[in-house]
Amino acid sequence: MQVLILTHNILVERPLVEKLQRLNIEVLSSEKILTMLQAKQVPLEVMSFFNVLIASETISDQELTVILEEVGEKFTILRQTDQMPSKEEKTEWEARGVDEWLLEEESLSGLREKLAERTLKESGYSISFGMTQKAENVQEKRPIPLWNLTRSEREMLSTLISTKDAPISRNDLAIKIWGDSDSASHMTRLSTIIKHLRNKLKIDGVEYDVIRTNWGEGYQLSKVFFDHYVVDDRIMEEIKTGN
Repeated sequence: MQVLILTHNILVERPLVEKLQRLNIEVLSSEKILTMLQAKQVPLEVMSFFNVLIASETISDQELTVILEEVGEKFTILRQTDQMPSKEEKTEWEARGVDEWLLEEESLSGLREKLAERTLKESGYSISFGMTQKAENVQEKRPIPLWNLTRSEREMLSTLISTKDAPISRNDLAIKIWGDSDSASHMTRLSTIIKHLRNKLKIDGVEYDVIRTNWGEGYQLSKVFFDHYVVDDRIMEEIKTGN
């Protein structure tokens, strides 16, 4: 596991860095990458190295919102805090893309277990993918697991399939799904739906980047999706109706 800590002060993060290193986890604490994310200049060659991002307590809620909008759907996001948020706040942030909470004085064992839970999920995805890759050599394309998708996820998938030849912007996606793109909550929900859809397809054996993010352009299904699943008029009708 590789962890990136986004912070305004790397000195503040020393205790957390030391705990992560004691767990034999590769970790980088960076203010520079935080600044680049806020400027919407995501360094893809660097970001691709990490699979867990920790948002430091030094980062404001407004800054965290920007981070979640930029990369929340592609990473496991942990928020560091001095106290657990209320139930309502927790629900709201988790809907935006926060996966877990780290207390300022998190014990080594607590940190270990929270990260272990994420590691087990990722391992399950990887094993599934490896087995599917092997099977694909002898099996035909398979049905899309519609039974596991919510209505919003089906609508998202239907739109991405119908616009497969070019990326579709976040604004256009919101219009397709909800009829408008003016609502800030819609923009937040888009990232959450993309994240959940990626995870569900990955569990089914498709690589995590099956939904590509073309920075500055929008989202697009990768070729592996169409190599993996049957997509025809009947399937499209099932996606739209949920039957």
